[in-house]
Amino acid sequence: MALEYKVFDEGLTVIAVASGCVTADEFTDYAFWLIKNHGDLLKSDLRHMILTRELENIQLTEQDIHRLAHINLAYGAGRGKIHTAIVTKNNEAKKLADLHKTLSQIANIEVNLFENHREALGWLGVENTEPCDYADQIAAP
Repeated sequence: MALEYKVFDEGLTVIAVASGCVTADEFTDYAFWLIKNHGDLLKSDLRHMILTRELENIQLTEQDIHRLAHINLAYGAGRGKIHTAIVTKNNEAKKLADLHKTLSQIANIEVNLFENHREALGWLGVENTEPCDYADQIAAP
């Protein structure tokens, strides 16, 4: 699987890792998981990081990003604010992440782009060692 996630801080922090071949369907399924579980498993004011690692192929288009924005807006109503840090050095992923950042504002999702996972964790306000250690492990070359 090219998109995996782990929940920390009793549902306040989620770190997702995208690697290998990433598809639009995986991101759509992940978006619906976040929406479905935000009230039950995840906390309000969610801190969310998407970290890319060893991307081989991104099967995600600008149209797919627009579809994800529509899903976030239509199905994510009432879920509270989400802060999302996207960590990537991949130029194609940066372009798509920047579009996601622009489109997410209307859905009460604040997105910021980073090349360094520690800077992203700082922006998110994550201080707990468990998610920080996990991100260090994932981001290690």
